[in-house]
Amino acid sequence: MVKLLPLMEKIKVALLLSGLENFGDFHIIESLKEFLPDDTVELKIFSIDIQNPAKTVGEVEEYHPHFTMDFNTKGIIWAEGDKEKVPLHAVLGTVHLTLVTEDPLSYASNLLNLRNTPNTVFLITDLRFGEFLGSLGFPNIFYFTPCVNFRLIPQKGEKDINLVFVGDALEPSLVVENWKQTMDAPIRDFGIEVGEFCFRNPEITPLYAVEYLLSLMNPQFQESFNKFRKENPQAYFMWLLQVGVYTTARRNWFILSFLEGTELTIVGRVEGDLPEGFAVADISSMEERLNYINRAKLALTAFPSFVPSGIGFTPLEILACETALMINYRHTLPSFFKPGEEIIIYNPLDRMDIEEKLLFYLENEEERNLIVQKGFNAIKAKYSCTDRIQFFKELIRDIFRQVTQQKQGGNESSSEGGEISN
Repeated sequence: MVKLLPLMEKIKVALLLSGLENFGDFHIIESLKEFLPDDTVELKIFSIDIQNPAKTVGEVEEYHPHFTMDFNTKGIIWAEGDKEKVPLHAVLGTVHLTLVTEDPLSYASNLLNLRNTPNTVFLITDLRFGEFLGSLGFPNIFYFTPCVNFRLIPQKGEKDINLVFVGDALEPSLVVENWKQTMDAPIRDFGIEVGEFCFRNPEITPLYAVEYLLSLMNPQFQESFNKFRKENPQAYFMWLLQVGVYTTARRNWFILSFLEGTELTIVGRVEGDLPEGFAVADISSMEERLNYINRAKLALTAFPSFVPSGIGFTPLEILACETALMINYRHTLPSFFKPGEEIIIYNPLDRMDIEEKLLFYLENEEERNLIVQKGFNAIKAKYSCTDRIQFFKELIRDIFRQVTQQKQGGNESSSEGGEISN
């Protein structure tokens, strides 16, 4: 058994923010500020100067951190090497932690450039993200359950909105129209077919659906498609991401299409002609978004394609606002919440199921409030960010000890740029 060395110096963590972080990321950012610093760990936040990133680099260098950290690789600053891009943490010799809160496909180009960089650690909020990162050869992957910082949740007030739909409402035909500008017709048509297959089979993501459907295509198309993704993996990853956008748009638009005449407010981005009677929330900040959710008696939502197997942040926010959550069922959901007790579930392809449950829970306040209370209790008990930051703190302490042991022992793998042990 290896004896752990005592921590002899304060661990310094530099959090680099790009200004492009998602709303959900702020639960973690605010919790890091609040719970990470103590007698052994120090945190300093750097906002990247987009116009002058060298200024930010100088400030980080002056801080001398042991760890650098960002969200979804957005805070990685790149230097141009002789043949490839080099990330700042490779130059500084720090361990870099990336919190993965969105689909890694959306920043695949950064990931491809990171593959040969040692001491990069990923904290994933969805297990499927880990499968993709593992396929690219990244060894240091840890699961980090999404959480809620209750300081960001508004105080419970009057529930003066009956129903909100939380999510984007994009007319699918507009998504396809945009594809015409960037995709060849055969690739575009195959993308629609994959998206429709995922819509009809909600448990399947485009990354897996494409393999099944490609085997059913004619040999000529199989050959050309395989050539496309082999020669340009980055373009293929972006194509998969766009198919996911279409799948999400198709699912959300289908749900909204038969709720015409329902008193409903959409809390999300809207593109297209909505059914009559819908209102659209005027949102420009996370605070405004949460205020609308907080005012609602019931929130209807659907898992987007970029949350392939986990829970994401939106359902947690809805429950934390003491608003009844109605979300589409999938086999991983019961590992997070109890369907029918803490949350309301529906079949995303069954119009009658959705309509009947909406009507029942909007009309039956006692039943709705019972689910609200149990859902809120579950959030308080299991999804507070306090525990997540404690896990994060223990992780960086363990990594710091490993690195210290490697340096003091002249570890061969360290001198050769070896990876951190999982």
